[in-house]
Formats: sequence, structure tokens, C-alpha cells
Amino acid sequence: MDLRSLRNPFFSRQRITDPGCFVGRQREIESLYSAIITHQCRSIVGERKLGKSSLLTAVARPAMLERYGLDPTRTLFLYLDLEGMASAEREDFWIEVLDRLSAVLPPAVDALRDRVERLLDTGELRFTTVRRLLRRVRDAGLDLVLTLDEFEGLAQNPNFEPDFYGELRSLAGELGIAYLTASKRGLYELTYHHTDTLSSPFFNIFSEMTLGLMAEDEARGLLETLSRQGSGPGFCDEEAELALELAGPHPFFLQIAGFYLYELPGRGEPQSPDIYERAARRFTAEAEDHYRYIWSQLSDEEQQALLSPNMASELLRRTLQAKALIRLEQERFVPFGHSFAIFLEGRRHQKQASPTDDTIVETTSATDLTGKRLGNYRVVAALGHGGMAKVYKGYQPLLDRYVAIKALAPRFATDEEFRARFQREAAAIARLRHPNIVQVYDFGAKSSIHYMVMEYIAGDTLKMRIRAARATGEQLTRREILSVLRGVAAALDHAHAREIIHRDVKPANIMLRIEDPAQNTGLGRPTQGEPPHTPGTGESEASLGEPLSSAFIPVLTDFGVAKIMEGVQFTGTGMTIGTPDYMAPEQGGNGQVTHSADLYSLAVILYEMLTGDLPFTADTPVAVLLKHMSDVPPSIRARAPDLPEALAQVMDRALAKTPQERYPTGAALAQAVAQAWDLDPAHPGDEK
Repeated sequence: MDLRSLRNPFFSRQRITDPGCFVGRQREIESLYSAIITHQCRSIVGERKLGKSSLLTAVARPAMLERYGLDPTRTLFLYLDLEGMASAEREDFWIEVLDRLSAVLPPAVDALRDRVERLLDTGELRFTTVRRLLRRVRDAGLDLVLTLDEFEGLAQNPNFEPDFYGELRSLAGELGIAYLTASKRGLYELTYHHTDTLSSPFFNIFSEMTLGLMAEDEARGLLETLSRQGSGPGFCDEEAELALELAGPHPFFLQIAGFYLYELPGRGEPQSPDIYERAARRFTAEAEDHYRYIWSQLSDEEQQALLSPNMASELLRRTLQAKALIRLEQERFVPFGHSFAIFLEGRRHQKQASPTDDTIVETTSATDLTGKRLGNYRVVAALGHGGMAKVYKGYQPLLDRYVAIKALAPRFATDEEFRARFQREAAAIARLRHPNIVQVYDFGAKSSIHYMVMEYIAGDTLKMRIRAARATGEQLTRREILSVLRGVAAALDHAHAREIIHRDVKPANIMLRIEDPAQNTGLGRPTQGEPPHTPGTGESEASLGEPLSSAFIPVLTDFGVAKIMEGVQFTGTGMTIGTPDYMAPEQGGNGQVTHSADLYSLAVILYEMLTGDLPFTADTPVAVLLKHMSDVPPSIRARAPDLPEALAQVMDRALAKTPQERYPTGAALAQAVAQAWDLDPAHPGDEK
């Protein structure tokens, strides 16, 4: 195709298939080719309109193959768009594979192409037949790369059962077929509802690559290349700068901006501000609909973080960066483009202008309770959410204090079982009065909202502290480690003595309460009964990434899956509860779950704090759990040689597969750790 015959070369609304129109993504292309050359598999994950499909097309270009030392006649790409496969049968998949194979086989193997076409005509498309044919392709010296675009169409189809993915895995192992997938969500997120599917070894062979915003130089290159593809001059500097200002380095919006700038009279020469304003208005009119769609797909927490990204937690900022919505500019997080920033400013004003409603109305799961009143409490800001509930920061005017309000998600509020489970959680925590366990103040219901009121804890989670340490290459201090260990151990012993097993002890459920004399003392009292201004939410209110130089108290939270040993069993038979990274072997079905499971989870946390790593990692949660059930964890000294041998022996006992071999109490574990550490002359004193 002669692109110069086109009136406008900016293809903003379709997959780019012409080699002359694809620009940039060199880092991503190199990553994909490193996989192709070694017969490995990559999963490309990215939001809509970031160019996943175009990237899959670009890597298959003959010129690209030659650039990386591959023969285009010997490395064959089979591109499958799976968007329409949501209700297809397995046979349809193999038909698509063979049809694409027939189209790309080189003339030197015409006999093989004839065999493929005869098989398509007969319709005998059992996997064994297809495998024999693909084996002949391999024997002919041809390498296959199967690119599966819109992988959601396959993952969400119930007709493709676990044995199908086993078939795909066998082709990779036996024939060296490399798979490249593209999807909006990662393979785990797409399949985690289907445990049998997720456990397939097929998903273990993938490494994930996130596709985000373009590099700025690549964005400029895109504008320059495409603007020169059509008739007339390319963009001048002013036009290119306006496009980058409006759209930022987002490939989709950049092409929309380029489309309207290309339409301007006198293109290629500086124009009057009015002329540029015309293009900006046309761009905004089209982009606005896309912005509204993006906004509608975000959670309440993500929306709030996007309105004030620098006040958001590190985790939320990373999420928004992965979704290509914000970028780091001069050490500040900003929206990806000026036009999107204006859209967000409108949302911010709209939120501020909304009158405070002191009544609770029937809501949906997407409704934010911020600004509402629940009984004697005002909801100030969203803090986070789990599978059953959302947590808010609230204010209790009568006692002049902040609280945490956990509200059952409305979609569960009509389910009697979920309401009973929620109330059991409140009852379980209410029985526990300990400085290292979050305290329950109240429980109630208002209209369709069922909620629990707990103490508000200002500070980070241990998860955030560990992540910050890992990102900076630092180690948690001995003081921090022992403080967490002793506090959580005491909390668990207290709960176990009252016959309550937590069953989900992990860093995300351990808050590090910063000791602040001004906290909850009436200082900064709000005026006229209004809650004070909240600078941020949850984990963002403490100094992320900084060592805990001030005193802190670890507080165990989230008893949502706690088991009251003499109480009602509320989980189904054989149902696995917990977080696989920290679960005891018996939680995977090897035996009865007792208080020892919580102590095992605490030992995993200790291992992570000491070494910076988890004892077991794998590509899927199921695989991690299987390792906890069967594998011997690596010694802490293998990952942190400076730690004393005595401490390694303590860890070996704490992580024993059999509950009877572990320490009987949290206090015993904490004491053993302190004594073992004291044996190391390099670490005198456990408070340093």
C-alpha cells in the first residue's frame, strides 16, 4: 500500500499492520525476541489501546526477524485473534491454527501445506492428529511462534478445560513452540477463579511483560514518522509539542492528536494560537469519551488515587502506572497527558461540589460511601478493600476520634451466609482485647449497609515496609524485625488462648502503628462538628520507603477468615482459605488446621523480613502452596550469609511441615529467635 496516497496516515482506531507505521517499543521487541530465540513464552499485559496487537504484528515482520538473526522462511508466526473465541469449541481453535499455518508455510514445503489443507478438509482435528502434523513441521526445520491476541477470549471460555492447556504445554515442551499472549489482565488474574485451570503447567512457562506508556523519544519518533508518511510536510516542532502536551506518550491518544493536527491548513509551519486551539478542541471532543470509559473501569480507590496521585500509597501509584494513567515527571506523579489532567480536574471539582448527604441510600458495589453518615460516624475517605468488604476512614464527632469502618460490599449484604460471616468476624475480634490486635468499637446496619467500626491505625502495613526495603536494597533493622515478631506472636497467643485461629497472617494484615502523642488526643479538633481534612488514606499517611525510626507497635488486623474453634464452620468442605505465599502445609489439605498454622505463617513473615525474599515462589498460587506442602525451604543463610547458624536452625523448626515439630507458641518462637541472634557477636543487643 502506498501510504502517501492516504489523506491522513494516523491510524488511531485499528491495529497497525503496515511496517512503515509502527514506531518504537524497542525494549519490548528485544524482550520478545529473547524469548523467541530461546523458545520461551511471554505474556504481554496492558490496558486497551496501548498497542499490544500492533506489537505482536510488528515482531512478526520479516525485516525484524532478520535484524535478530533469524531466517523469516524458517521461523513462522501464527497470529490468532481470540476475541471471538469466548463461545468457540476446541476444534475451532485448531482449525484457526492450521489455517494460519497453511498461509505462512514457505514454498519449499508445499507437500506439507497440502497435508495441512487435506486435514482441514477432512475435519479430523483431534489433538493427536494436529500434534503429528506439527511434529512434521518441526522435522522440516521450521520453528513456530504462536501469538494469541486477546487471550481473554480463550481463558474465559468454559469449553477449554485444563487438559486443553496441558495439550498446549506439551507442544511447547516437545516441539519447542513459543507462545506470545496479549491480554488486558495477567494470566493469573484471568484464570484465578478456575483453580484447575490455573494449576495447569501451561501457565508456569510464561514470564509477564507489562506494556505501558511509550518512552518520550519514541513518542516523538511516532509523530515524526507518521506525519511524513502522507502527502506534504511533516509536523513542525510546535505541532509535535502540542500533540505531546495534549496526549502525553500514550500511543492511542497521541495518534488521535496527530490525526487532528494533520488536518490543519498550513501543516508543517507555525500557526496562530487559534488554529492550534481548533485541533485541541477536536482532540478533546473525541478523547473525552475514552476518558469517561477509563474512569468507569477504575475502582473507588483508584479513582481517588488518580485525583491526588502524590498522596496515594505506593501500591496504588504502581497500579496506575501499570495502567498507563500516570507517569513520573520531575519527581511528581502526573496524569499521562494535559488533556487527561483537565478531565481529572473536572472530576475533582465535581466531587468537591457534591453536597454532603447524611443519609444512606441503596447502593451498588461501585458506590463510594465517602461523605455519607453511618449512625454516629462520618465516612471521610476510602482506605482499601478486600473480597467481601471495603474499609473507610471515619470520624466519630461525639468522641472526637478517627475510626476505621469496614462495610460489607452491598452485593454480599443480601446473602445471609455472608452477613453471618461478617458478624462472626466482628464477634471474634470483640473477644480479643490486646494492644497488638485491632479493637472493635461497634457493629451495626443502616439500610442495606452492614458495617463494623474498629480503631483507626495511622501507619503503613508491614507489606509496604518490606516492599519499600526491597525497592531500595536495604534490610529491615533488627529492632524492626524483633518488634514485629514479638508483637504479632503475642497477638496470636492471645487469640489462640481464646480458641480463635486467624488463618491469614501475612504482612498486608499487620499494621505498623506509629506512636504519635498527638494522635486521638483532641489536637487539631475539627470545627463546627466537621471531620478534619484528610491528607491521604491508609498507607500513604506515613512516610513510605523510610525506615521506622520512630517507635511503632505492630497490630494484627483482618480476622475475616478466622475460625472460632468451638463455633460454626462456615467454609465449604475442602475449601482452601488463606494467602498461598504464607500458608501452612496443612492449609492445603494435608491435615487439620490448628493454631500452629498461624505460627507457620508468622515464620514465613520472619523469613521474608530476614532475607528480603519469600521461602517459596512460583508462577501460580497453587504451585506456591504445593511447595509449602512438599519442598524444604532454602536456609536463610543461603540468602543472607551474615545471619547466625543458630537462627537458621530456629527457622528450620519454625517452618517444619508437621505442626507438632514447630514451636508450641508465638512466645516460644520469639524467644528462640532472640536467643539465637544473641549468639552472633556481630549483632550485640537486640534493640539495634
